[in-house]
Amino acid sequence: MGYLKSKNQLHYCHERTMLRGVVAAIKTTQETKITYYNFYNHFHPYVGELIGQLNKESLAGLFDVEFQSKCAEDFFKEEYEPNTSDDRLEVVYHEKEIDLSEGGPYSVYNWELLFHAPLAIAVHLSKNQRFAEAQRWFHFIFDPTSNDTSVEPPKRFWKFREFRESDVELINELLMRLSDPEDSELREQILDSIDGWCDNPFQPHVVARNRFLAYRFNVVMKYLDNLIAWGDSLFRQDTIETINEATQIYVLAANILGPKPQKIPPMGITQPKTYAMLKNKLDAFGNALVEMEGQFPFNLSIPSNRHSATSQTNTLFGIARTLYFCIPQNDNLLGYWDTVADRLFKIRYCMNIEGIVRQLPLFESPIDPGMLVKAAAAGIDISSVVSGLNQPISQIRAPLLIQKALEICSEVKTLGNALLSALEKKDAEEFALLRQGHEIKILQLVEDVKYLQWKESEAATEALLKTREVTYQRYRHYQLILGKKDNELTEIKELSIDERKELTKDNFDAVYNELVGKFKFKSIILEEYRKKQTGGDINLLQLNRSESEELNTFMPEAHDLQQASAKIEAIASILSLIPQFDANLEPMGVGASTGFGGRELSAFTSFIAKIKRLDADDKSYKATRASKLASYQRRIDDWVLQNNLAASELMQIGRQIISALIREQIVKIEYENHKQQIEHAKEIDTFLKEKFTNQDLYTWMQGEISKIYYECYKFAFDIAKKAEQTMKHELMRKELADMNFIKFNYWDSGRKGLLSGEALYLDLKRMEMAYHDHNKREYEMTKHISLQQLNPNALLQLKATGSCEITIPEWLFDLDGPGHYMRRIKTVSLSIPCVTGPYTSINCTLSLLKSTVRQSALLKDGEYDRDGSEDDRFKDYFGAIQSIVTSSGQNDSGLFETNLRDERYLPFEGAGTESTWKLELPDDFKQFDYNTISDLILHLRYTAREGGALLKDGAVQQINDIVENAETSDLARSFSLKHDFPMEWHRFVNSTENLSIVIKKDHFPYIAQGSGINISKIQLFAIKGGELKGRNIGELDLTSLSDEINDINQSELAIEPDTEVLTRDKEEVFLVLSYCLE
Repeated sequence: MGYLKSKNQLHYCHERTMLRGVVAAIKTTQETKITYYNFYNHFHPYVGELIGQLNKESLAGLFDVEFQSKCAEDFFKEEYEPNTSDDRLEVVYHEKEIDLSEGGPYSVYNWELLFHAPLAIAVHLSKNQRFAEAQRWFHFIFDPTSNDTSVEPPKRFWKFREFRESDVELINELLMRLSDPEDSELREQILDSIDGWCDNPFQPHVVARNRFLAYRFNVVMKYLDNLIAWGDSLFRQDTIETINEATQIYVLAANILGPKPQKIPPMGITQPKTYAMLKNKLDAFGNALVEMEGQFPFNLSIPSNRHSATSQTNTLFGIARTLYFCIPQNDNLLGYWDTVADRLFKIRYCMNIEGIVRQLPLFESPIDPGMLVKAAAAGIDISSVVSGLNQPISQIRAPLLIQKALEICSEVKTLGNALLSALEKKDAEEFALLRQGHEIKILQLVEDVKYLQWKESEAATEALLKTREVTYQRYRHYQLILGKKDNELTEIKELSIDERKELTKDNFDAVYNELVGKFKFKSIILEEYRKKQTGGDINLLQLNRSESEELNTFMPEAHDLQQASAKIEAIASILSLIPQFDANLEPMGVGASTGFGGRELSAFTSFIAKIKRLDADDKSYKATRASKLASYQRRIDDWVLQNNLAASELMQIGRQIISALIREQIVKIEYENHKQQIEHAKEIDTFLKEKFTNQDLYTWMQGEISKIYYECYKFAFDIAKKAEQTMKHELMRKELADMNFIKFNYWDSGRKGLLSGEALYLDLKRMEMAYHDHNKREYEMTKHISLQQLNPNALLQLKATGSCEITIPEWLFDLDGPGHYMRRIKTVSLSIPCVTGPYTSINCTLSLLKSTVRQSALLKDGEYDRDGSEDDRFKDYFGAIQSIVTSSGQNDSGLFETNLRDERYLPFEGAGTESTWKLELPDDFKQFDYNTISDLILHLRYTAREGGALLKDGAVQQINDIVENAETSDLARSFSLKHDFPMEWHRFVNSTENLSIVIKKDHFPYIAQGSGINISKIQLFAIKGGELKGRNIGELDLTSLSDEINDINQSELAIEPDTEVLTRDKEEVFLVLSYCLE
């Protein structure tokens, strides 16, 4: 390639190959007169290789940073052979590569392909809860799990070549360089970046294109968002397996973040300054370098990844320069450390994502394989189905949830109709454009036909004019023959039509008269002309000169001569009749003689014949003349006829010319109209393309409505599934448990999901009716549970520490209704008898930790009791912690108003009555003396179903087995020695004797009065310093004690004092007797 240098302009020619749009950047140095040329490759050299890599290695091969690095080749010198001998030229050229540089011709496309596209896809997948797929796309840019040891961290984690090969430049370094006068080129770049930011303050890409660190932060933060959202999704499922998986994800996020940055104290003191003092030092970013007085022992140097001998932060004797305004911290970035730490803390301390401690089941709920098969056949992600099963039950009742699902489904139907309308309108617009395009093409094709028709009409008019001219010549010929003068035909001959004037209402009559009207009276009426001829006017025969001489001159003269000759001959003949005289008179030798005979008779006869012949010649002449006149008359008749025909033809041709002119004008107007029609069609086509409601709008609407339609459908489907799950949980009917009202096959991607809302709406209606059909009334019962009777130790623990846990067994409810099953709580309230001051609140937190529902009335192998944790007759509820806080302590449900028709479930509603509870009173600041709590009563209102006689018998047998077994009965009786035995207690406190009390059978509940009491354990408890101290009384004969109570209804109990529990310091001591029934 050769260069032609003229006025610093580059003229290039290419001999073997095309450079394909070479861009030359020209810079001339005036001192040395050197011209610099910078050639950019205005073509993408590796399109084929990228496509081949994608086809061969899929996406992983396309985004492989090693493959991209290998795509480099030096070609410029070999291909174009630049002239390097001229010292006045310096040429900069670029090799073939996947260009990612700033300002490269194809850099933007490569950035979009290798960075923006995978990032946008990953973010979109993450927002749609497809976290694993999003992580896969993130790893095409940033992969913190990479174990490639060939590249040092952190560069090996970046899979985008520009981020891997470029260094990180912190914001404080850039701001410091604004005040560096030496590096002017970098300073100009920073200033250009700041100007672009100021011009486009709400476009972050403007900043990021000049400072790639912003893109890196964005990628890492989006990656962390995906991990945290992924972990939260698993954490909310609240199962052991999903929490373990979420833990690994949170740990990965924590490893990416590393240790949390520490808050660094100020490194020095800057003197306060006013704006007037700073305005001359302000840089383009509105900051200024000021002197800082160092406070030892702090180090004033700021670490930098660049090694510069002229650092602005070097200190000398405690004096340094720093930015007057501090660089603000990134609160969003710092928030990730807090979020990840919060999640890991909750997992380590057995909390759910809301921070409530709970107990989880060892195994998750069983999954219906058939449902998974149906979901997979419908193209639904199985993980989303499984996660939906593990979601907690809705807090809204099933009817309202079904109603909301129906409302959302109606919106889905509306969006479906809108999508169909958008599709129809898009197709209509597309069809209109197609039809308009075809119409324009047809009109353009017809335009030539119209033009030819116009020229054809002009040619037809010209042909008629030529025909008229020939006919006129014939007409003129006959007119001249018939006696007209040539000057009389001039008016007829001249035509103004030759000027091709348009016919209008104003000039039509004149044109018609010129072409037709003036020939209307020029025809000769033959009958009148003949009458004139028969009248003897021979001049009407229109004879020419020769004919006139023949007929009027020579023939009459010949006739006259013949008549004269005939007359002379007749006279001669008559004279021959005169007799001759015989007398000879011959005086001079001459004489005459006379005679009479045949000669004389013959001459007479000849005379007569001549007379007849004369008459015959006369008749013959007249006949010939008459014949001649007749032929002339026929000729003149023919001339008149031909004249009239020519006149008629002229009129006909005139009409045809008028018609042709009209046709010519019509075709011309049609041609002009056709061209105008083409212009109008093009205007319509332009309007169809440029109008707001065009094909592009409906294409955009189709895409947006499709997206919203699918999102709304998913939302409606999720709500419908939740409503179905809530309905089944609320009704707990076996016949409903096996029915799937909400299916997975509503959405047909091939039909763009149309009619999915209608199908879902129908099944929701079916589910609604099924709810009403199966919402049967059940037993409604109330159980008052005394903590002192159920678990006195827990009551003492509550009084001592302010918290306790209690378990309510199933047999306790079997006492009220043996044979009942499906016992589920409706409401729970709490009563705490105690002594409080005026206006003192009793704030007790009641939390349900675990509950179990017997959901089947069947006995398993004849056994009523539960057979392990896998017994399908029972359903356990873990994890869903519910709590209330009382205020009055008097049948307090923790609600302002207990409304059984509340749209939300009441606290603990639907949980099993066989349950484990936690009671908590404020321990740090006690508002009343907890020792005054005499009891704690749980008021459980619940529903139950009748299980039949077989279940009843099993329940009764189970109660007998439990109360007769000392290890399982959990029967206990608590006594306050100070209140239940005041005299004995007073005697014990004020003496040195042992404590002696009498235990009567009347002290035990009524259920024990008709049975034998077998005391299994005696314990003493005392609250000392906020702690509950206990002592087992093992030195007594419990068998003898039990026998005395059963035989004589009482027994004396003597207990020795000790130094921890039973002391004589008047502190209240409690006696707890554990027993079973015989």
